[in-house]
Amino acid sequence: MRVFLVGMMGSGKSTIGKILSSVLDLEFVDMDSEIEARSGKTVEKIFEDDGEGVFRKLERNLLKELVKKESIVVSTGGGIVLDTVNRRTLKKENTIYLKLPPADLFKRVDTLNRPLLKGGKEAIFRIWEERRELYEQFPSIEASNHSKWEIVASICMRLFSGEKRRIINGTHPVTLANGGFKAIGGMQNAVVSHRVFKVFSEWIPSSAFSIEDGEEAKGFHTLFEIYDFLMERGLSRNDVLSAAGGGTVTDLVGFAASTFKRGVPLTLFPTTLLSQVDASIGGKNGLNFRGGKNMIGNFYFPAETVLDPIATLSMDPGRFEEGLVEAFKIFLITGQWYDQFKSLCGKLKDRNIVTLNKMLEEAVVLKNEIVASDVHERGIRKILNLGHTLGHLYEPIVGVSHGTAVAWGLEREMYYFMNLGLVEESVYNDVCDTLSEIFGLDLPPLPIEEALRLLRNDKKGTTCDETEIEIPLLRSPGNFELLKVKLDELLAVVV
Repeated sequence: MRVFLVGMMGSGKSTIGKILSSVLDLEFVDMDSEIEARSGKTVEKIFEDDGEGVFRKLERNLLKELVKKESIVVSTGGGIVLDTVNRRTLKKENTIYLKLPPADLFKRVDTLNRPLLKGGKEAIFRIWEERRELYEQFPSIEASNHSKWEIVASICMRLFSGEKRRIINGTHPVTLANGGFKAIGGMQNAVVSHRVFKVFSEWIPSSAFSIEDGEEAKGFHTLFEIYDFLMERGLSRNDVLSAAGGGTVTDLVGFAASTFKRGVPLTLFPTTLLSQVDASIGGKNGLNFRGGKNMIGNFYFPAETVLDPIATLSMDPGRFEEGLVEAFKIFLITGQWYDQFKSLCGKLKDRNIVTLNKMLEEAVVLKNEIVASDVHERGIRKILNLGHTLGHLYEPIVGVSHGTAVAWGLEREMYYFMNLGLVEESVYNDVCDTLSEIFGLDLPPLPIEEALRLLRNDKKGTTCDETEIEIPLLRSPGNFELLKVKLDELLAVVV
């Protein structure tokens, strides 16, 4: 695969190119830097000593050389499109134009080593106008109002065909496909999150209904809006409802699909790493109610769940790592792929797409094996609540994200059992080391009175007076059991 980025100076070609090369495991070349290294002169000095014509010849010759390489991401110089031969060459390649308005370019760019800006930054407006039609001959990505990771995700979505590979069959079909998200374009009854619509709008049908993101949207008010949308669409029991977004969206639309006209077919396009490894797998649907997470819910399996790792690339730093916590939890429970996860944690945090595909398949298949053996969570499936008993308290009370809360809950639950002598200190430390590598554990404490109130209403309460709760005990990777503990004793140790 070869990828070439074109665009004005200051459009972020080098920054995006470096990230893209890491994600795709490709060599990265910045053409201006390569020319400087070979000539022993800065671009500015080449212009000054030899003239622009000489620089453009060096640029043209280097491009001819680079298109012969097999695996490369190239950040081109801003003026490469001025040459007819260059444009002809680039049109045969995966070339993307990073489009940014001149006002934004003016704010970003500096004049250092920019020979065409020697007269001042104001020249950026003239240069942009002169080159605009040349840039627009190439497929473009709108770079304004998008983060670097959103831009990388959009580029990668263009590069992959979306060819699906089935990783789970049976009553809960799951496919894995780089670029598979684009199939939502053929889904006429789609509910998507605002953020997904913003990042991937060109692949989303115009008829899609957009809803708010986050836990605050996961209630009856949004559910009724979805019902209204389905009524307006005249959705029948033979029509497919699709959902694209994080766990909030898949949980909420899953519940809507299961209850509208007593159930309509559902296709999920989970777009966050957390939803891909956890929320969209297992058929759980739910709404939050009176401060309790997933207090109203049911089990309803989608007709298909499409996992596209490319979609997860768009996530903000911190939110992406939440999904790694949930994946780590699954490997910790099963004892499988545990060592591989720890050794590959760095590449996973860098969002390397090959490593991400491997991790996703392993985590999803392992979780599904647990789910299939206990669909309605009567027994062994409860082990998937590892970290969630305390995490579900921590999330609404402290106001942190789900993945952060699960990381806190996992550490605190293991700390509790370590104090009881049921978990070796070395196991506890190993888990803490991995969680810290993912994103750290420096978090505020949990208010005990509010925690007790919510915990007494937790779905996992087991006795009539609700002074006990069933909680997963993980003695070591792959070695677990379910244990009943007293609420006050649990909170006295962990808070």
